[in-house]
Amino acid sequence: MKRILVSIIIVLSLSSVYAQKKSFSAPDYKKIGKAISKKSSSAYYPLLMERLKANDTTLSPREYHLLYYGYVLQPGYAPEKVKYAQDSLLALMNREVLEESEYNRIIELASSTLNEYPFEISILDPLIYALRMEGKNELAAKLEFRFGRIIETIFNSGNGLTKETAFHVVSISHQKDMLRALGFGFGGQRALVDAKISYLKVAKNDFGIEGMFFDVSAIYRNPLK
Repeated sequence: MKRILVSIIIVLSLSSVYAQKKSFSAPDYKKIGKAISKKSSSAYYPLLMERLKANDTTLSPREYHLLYYGYVLQPGYAPEKVKYAQDSLLALMNREVLEESEYNRIIELASSTLNEYPFEISILDPLIYALRMEGKNELAAKLEFRFGRIIETIFNSGNGLTKETAFHVVSISHQKDMLRALGFGFGGQRALVDAKISYLKVAKNDFGIEGMFFDVSAIYRNPLK
């Protein structure tokens, strides 16, 4: 294989989505922190995470919002550490031909990594593909649901067209993941506009969009400060 095959990317119709007024759900980390810290609540973070790791497809968009953005408030949050696993999986997926044992290796490596980094699309992507190739369709479908909900959560945080309506992400890799989900190619340039906004240039497209904005404040500093 020459590239990772994404069978579940949500390609959104920009011509209709961006033409309509849309209310966004940018994360309010103080409110999220309060919501997920109450042990008596169904939104208590350890309970939500337990459901996520059990591949519970009844998790609602609001619960995914709390899960995804609440993740940065957890003690073990360290998005930069996932890079090694991404590179290892990419090395396998870039091979011309994969043996059955290598699909099993992808499943083993990706599953272990996903347990530690449950929102990494770049880990979900090859895992779902390998599961499909191995005929493990039920688990693949559940992980596709997670994949879709993560993309939906980010998409609902903004539209990426301005600094004020930037997509809010909790991982650097999610910037390019969102470009792919929207049907854009990466234009090869990325820059920090200010302390919290990243701008990615996109390849030439039919919509005349030159680039997308991402709020990366959660990655570079404690969002509660």
